[in-house]
Amino acid sequence: MPKLRQYDKSKLKYALRDIQNGTESYRTAEKQYRIPKFSSEFKLKHPGYKETLGPSPILTSEEEALLVSWIRDNAAKGFPRKANDLTNSVQRFLTVNPRPHKFNNN
Repeated sequence: MPKLRQYDKSKLKYALRDIQNGTESYRTAEKQYRIPKFSSEFKLKHPGYKETLGPSPILTSEEEALLVSWIRDNAAKGFPRKANDLTNSVQRFLTVNPRPHKFNNN
């Protein structure tokens, strides 16, 4: 199994910027930013490629963070939320803020 090399995502952004501007080649950007040449080539050829595995999330990361803070705040006040409360809250949210999803009845 091949070993995955980890690199800093912010360095990748700078490497891609320099390659697109023409100030760096793929090889020099690889040496300077320690980003694999294949990774920078792939990111430029497929800019909309999703980095995570599995289906796309329905809620944004900000909405998920808000939901987590709501659960923690209620638990801190002595009112822990159950799974049913969480699903009802997400259902109400999707009813008010419609978007495409695969849930039955939101």
